[in-house]
Amino acid sequence: MSEIKITDLSFAYKDQPNRLILKDINIEVEHGEFVCLLGPSGCGKSTFLRLLAGLEDPTGGTLEMNGKPLKGSSLDRSVVFQDYGLFPWMTAGENIMLALQQKYPKKPKKELKEVALNMMKEVGLDKSVFKKLPKALSGGMKQRCAIARSLSIDPPILLMDEPFGALDAVTRAKLQDLLISLWNHEEEKKTVFFVTHDVDESMLLANRILVFGQSPSNIIYDKKIPEDLKITRETIFENSKILELRNELINHINRDVADHTTIGQNG
Repeated sequence: MSEIKITDLSFAYKDQPNRLILKDINIEVEHGEFVCLLGPSGCGKSTFLRLLAGLEDPTGGTLEMNGKPLKGSSLDRSVVFQDYGLFPWMTAGENIMLALQQKYPKKPKKELKEVALNMMKEVGLDKSVFKKLPKALSGGMKQRCAIARSLSIDPPILLMDEPFGALDAVTRAKLQDLLISLWNHEEEKKTVFFVTHDVDESMLLANRILVFGQSPSNIIYDKKIPEDLKITRETIFENSKILELRNELINHINRDVADHTTIGQNG
């Protein structure tokens, strides 16, 4: 059974019911897949993620998780946002502890603090950060904290909405490598949905890439990356098969943009 099954999914905001953002999306995702949602800005990727998170309700169609309707938010699905989502009046440690206390309300605070500190160490944060407010942290440190918070509650599904989009290139690369390392070394891999408009980022991270077309958006291309095609920073511009895949993804996006531009001009 697929972990996530989406059937004929459509979405429009209630104040604009005739303007569909997403239309007729059908997809099944197996447990442990790392799925990148790729496409140009404004094509509905983040909206799709919000539907998975239960933060929005579909206009039409169904979303199922392990054969049951997916409704509302849940600690089984943790979200990492581009803007970090940290409460500014709480320390980094308190932000992580808040999630842990929701997941494990009966566990002693001392035990949860140990979990938080261990997870901070996993994402490369010194224990001194625990007592610092978000305003005292760099963008990279804030995002490490947000990742630590999401992973600390051990959700089977991790939803990431352009989490590295606002970071400088070096910090972004470090956090990409961190995420790959954490996911690869899990005994039971989480299912990850990662929103990006960066083709290279999607290839470095994912073992499956879904390309979203222009609004009203659906999935115009679904590519599973073979296990034997190891994509790294060293091979992404050197391996001929990887370059072919990269061009394939770019061509699908560009062709869709061109088709919609032509339709707009003819209309």
